Amino acid sequence: MTKNNITNVLISVIGKGRLKKDQTVGYEQTEYVFNPDTNKKYVASKTAFFGIALYEYFKEVEKIQIDKFILIGTDRSAWSELYQILPHDVQNSEDITAMCLKVYEEEKKGIQDSTLSVWQNTLTKYVPKLKFYKIKPLELGRGIDILLQELDKDGDYNIIFDMTHAFRNIPVVFSYGIMLLKYLRKINSVRIFYGAHDMINYFSDLVSGQSPVIEIPLIDKLVRLIESMATFQNSGYFVPLLEQIGFGDREKTYFKLEMNRQPRREIEEIIKEFENKQEAVKHAFEKEIVEIMYKEFCEMNRQEKLYQRMYKRSKFFYERRQYLKALVLLYEAIIVLFADVYNIKDNMNYDAREKARDKLFLEIKNIKNKKSDLNKLIKEQDEADTVKELEYVRNAAVHGSSPRGNQEYLENVEKFKILLNSAINLFEKMLKRRSES
Repeated sequence: MTKNNITNVLISVIGKGRLKKDQTVGYEQTEYVFNPDTNKKYVASKTAFFGIALYEYFKEVEKIQIDKFILIGTDRSAWSELYQILPHDVQNSEDITAMCLKVYEEEKKGIQDSTLSVWQNTLTKYVPKLKFYKIKPLELGRGIDILLQELDKDGDYNIIFDMTHAFRNIPVVFSYGIMLLKYLRKINSVRIFYGAHDMINYFSDLVSGQSPVIEIPLIDKLVRLIESMATFQNSGYFVPLLEQIGFGDREKTYFKLEMNRQPRREIEEIIKEFENKQEAVKHAFEKEIVEIMYKEFCEMNRQEKLYQRMYKRSKFFYERRQYLKALVLLYEAIIVLFADVYNIKDNMNYDAREKARDKLFLEIKNIKNKKSDLNKLIKEQDEADTVKELEYVRNAAVHGSSPRGNQEYLENVEKFKILLNSAINLFEKMLKRRSES
């Protein structure tokens, strides 16, 4: 176990080796070169299995202790190559050589579970952190189950994933599976490596028999962008997305917006940063994200009135089926609109809100008494009914009580949508009447 009780887990998918061209025992080997074309280049010991080179690299170069080394392969994977993880003075011992040869011969046609178990037990006498799992090529869901089994719910993990070998569909699915694990286990970081045997010509300092090693942080970055983009699209919570595109922590700004404060200065600062980033970002996908968020904050900045911001966020949440938020915000937007129309100052104050509610109830009463000409915002009986139903449903939803109006609004989503759509249409009419008054 590493410091701070964080467990470093190396996950490697082991594939079928390429038999030696001279037909001698074993598989074609290569020297994996870490940090190619840099002054930190490290050449690992020759091997046919990249996972061994990766294990060596972390031990010798990054000085990171691998607490658990999970190997997943099929019945024809090159399990015999794992002898290289043993100390050099043990690799050529008589017992290891005999067992390794047995595994090598058997894996050509399909290694038996019993043989693989004995081989694992033999190796773990020297390297206790090894764990073997044999799966079928299309048994992809089981692979993710294996990782869940190996990672405790109470654990704290750094994941290193080797996606070099095996049938190509296996490491691809495992990559997605590991990202899913981030929601099921506590995973602090994910690092993905690829032993790029087919990319030697792209590196100037490599020679025949060597293979460059590529770390792929872009995968983790893209996943984080996907997660934060989905979070924003579904909830409006923009803090993780802004962090991913280099804005730092904007939690305070978001909190002020959620609490219906008016952080205009902070929003203007964010807009200015977006303007600078539109030219600075490297990739087209980053630029599109910046443009989307830039438009969002510009629209937010144009809504000078509190009731406008409340109304927009109500529609935002309604479109994402966050019905309670949409309901509360729409009702409050109506109250604040009444405060604005009747020049009730300091609409952030409780007493001012109550005065605005009184004006709303007065207009409803005027409708009942056939005095709609005295009203500024509510002109028809059906509009008064909509506001009353909205208030009843809002109170019942917030307090968990029965509504004074139609119970179906709280139990039937289609009925609820009819009410919300009616209230939204009414609010639009009210905005038009305000501008005409």
